[in-house]
Amino acid sequence: MQRMESVKFSVPGAPVAQPRQKFKRMGGFISNYTPEKHPVTDYKKAIRLSALEAYQGKPDGGPIALEVVFVFPRQSNKRWKTKPMPRYLHVQRNDVDNLLKAVMDALNEKIWVDDKQVCKVTATKWRAAGDEEPHTEITIKPINVG
Repeated sequence: MQRMESVKFSVPGAPVAQPRQKFKRMGGFISNYTPEKHPVTDYKKAIRLSALEAYQGKPDGGPIALEVVFVFPRQSNKRWKTKPMPRYLHVQRNDVDNLLKAVMDALNEKIWVDDKQVCKVTATKWRAAGDEEPHTEITIKPINVG
């Protein structure tokens, strides 16, 4: 089976975490859904678009390593005119697991067949440097076994 090469791409815009599912009762059944107007919908579309620009092959079926760097907007009280403004770690809202869930769901059937194939994950949350726009950096590598 032909494996994909390493794929790296950037998604412009502030990262958005996958929200908790909403539930509704229809007849005697309960179904869950994510509201269409939630910002995560546009974020996932942007991820898919960037992924398709970087990789045009068939979805990979083997084990995958995923590395994601989430870069959030810089806080207004951390902007200066004369002092350097490097990136700094983001420790407030947005759990890294919910951010990863949005990324992994968006890449199903685009880069890999299903997100259960992701065997290794590295994720970091940052606040942007002074001259940097918010974005998400995604690197996907096949894990070659045996």
